[in-house]
Amino acid sequence: MAKENDLKEELLKQMDRNSTEATNQNANSAWKIIEKHKIQLKKFKWIAAIGWVITILYAVAMHNLKVFLFNNEIEDVLTSNEFWLIRRSDTCLMVLIIIAVLLTFLLYSKSRTLTILQISTRLANIEEHLKKMAQDK
Repeated sequence: MAKENDLKEELLKQMDRNSTEATNQNANSAWKIIEKHKIQLKKFKWIAAIGWVITILYAVAMHNLKVFLFNNEIEDVLTSNEFWLIRRSDTCLMVLIIIAVLLTFLLYSKSRTLTILQISTRLANIEEHLKKMAQDK
């Protein structure tokens, strides 16, 4: 009976040791994953910002071009095949706005994923510290 209890205790100790080593490896790999997500998030921020800047610049440029053409009455001179961008500028602007909104949504979802990963890693670290404290007692 005493041998069985000793055997159980040894197995429990081995299991705790192995779980601590696995937790340390998981924590290190989790931080590597988080660093990759941070780099991707920075790239998404720049891409989304550039998308919005392009959209705003396009809207301002098309507005100024239309005002210039209407004020100078050049629109009558243009044929149907020339300067098609004036006729399609509203559609192009809508497409650019949709793309910018989608990029912003991707940025938001990537940010939320990073936050969830950080919380999970911190909870795993807390669990590890609690296990160490329980082993020390």
